[in-house]
Amino acid sequence: MGIALIKKLNEKLPYWIKLPFSKLIRSRLIENKEFIITYNKLAHADKRNKNEILNSQFEQLRETLIHAYDHTKYYHKLFDDSGFSPNKIKSVDDIKNIPILTKKLLNEHFDDIQADDIDDYYTVTTGGTTGKPTKVFMENKAIYREWAFIYHFWSKYGYDYKKSRIATFRGVDLGKRLYEINPLYAEIRLNPFLMNKRNIRLYIKQIEKYKADFIYGYPSAVYNYCRLTKDAGIDIKHKFKAALLISENLYSFQEALITEVLDCPIAIFYGHSERAVFAERYDGGYVFNPMYGITELSDQGEPIVTGFINQKTPLIRYIVDDKVKPLGDELFSINGHHNADVIYGKEGEQVSMSAVNFHDDTFEGITGYQFLQEEAGKCTVLVTADSPLDLKKMNLIKSRLYGKLQAGFDISVKQVDELQKTSRGKYKMVIQNISFEKV
Repeated sequence: MGIALIKKLNEKLPYWIKLPFSKLIRSRLIENKEFIITYNKLAHADKRNKNEILNSQFEQLRETLIHAYDHTKYYHKLFDDSGFSPNKIKSVDDIKNIPILTKKLLNEHFDDIQADDIDDYYTVTTGGTTGKPTKVFMENKAIYREWAFIYHFWSKYGYDYKKSRIATFRGVDLGKRLYEINPLYAEIRLNPFLMNKRNIRLYIKQIEKYKADFIYGYPSAVYNYCRLTKDAGIDIKHKFKAALLISENLYSFQEALITEVLDCPIAIFYGHSERAVFAERYDGGYVFNPMYGITELSDQGEPIVTGFINQKTPLIRYIVDDKVKPLGDELFSINGHHNADVIYGKEGEQVSMSAVNFHDDTFEGITGYQFLQEEAGKCTVLVTADSPLDLKKMNLIKSRLYGKLQAGFDISVKQVDELQKTSRGKYKMVIQNISFEKV
């Protein structure tokens, strides 16, 4: 049984049915051959010198380029037109002869970029600085490789993928439930959409009952948990080994409160839905993991990435929307486009846009989308499309959002000619016209 089917069953079945099979469900991830190979390779790399790691990186790059040339129409033509031969590369720098892949090119040449020798895959969609969804086909092996990288990084903070438990604050569809146990990832999932000052003690109680070793999720959601806890005057007795944060920038005020309330280290890695880059934050900045791919920087400081873990949609010299600045000694600062934009619920709930990302067909056929909020608990989704949207599509978007946001929000959907921009002409996921002080 593959991980995709396991994930579906794990999501749909009630916990009392899953409970007797918890170890079996978990084993489908951590005992998978691809996961073990990747994790062991990373553990072995910790003991190797820099030159050995760079040689391994070069070999992975060469294999990635040859595969893309042999199995995709796009790269076969691109390499030939550029006079580039993947069999003759001598160093990593040789890939600079390959033209950059933009999101626009990815969307325009999507079918020709797909590898013809991989049939076991699933679809990932992601937004960006334009609001236009981008689609990528992800081979199923990639999810095992991805979690091997994540668990290996977390292991440096004491995480043991065979034993550790986590309390998770992410954008999972829990409906009206405040929490659920998810055996696949050895976690208790807490609903960030419904968390407010009236029920914060129930969240704390369930985390303590589950005996979570780590707290995991979006910085804005973990920050909100800490803020509500502090405002309620609660001293958390349950101590975490670390706070494992993802998907958003961590601002200094968030880091200060999380550290104060939880009294534990903070671990952050940088990546994106397309899975072509992975950077780990240590004291002073981020380090790009060379086993995950190649990272270059444009003249404007945008990452240009070549990923190794997904061969179905090869992303070679793919330019990313974020901003990276060298700090010296292979350290970098990273400013991602998920800037902790939030919308506010009726009871003061704070929901990050990272939690509202959709990786399905919700925005299929939509050229862009944006959230507009004028009043707490009410939100308008602005969408653009090449043709008028029918009521069925409008209601699909609305129902999918209700599935995530639940009782804290009234939602409307409105088709517009263009999305709103900042005074500098930049796209923002949320046009927020209320402040936290007014909630």
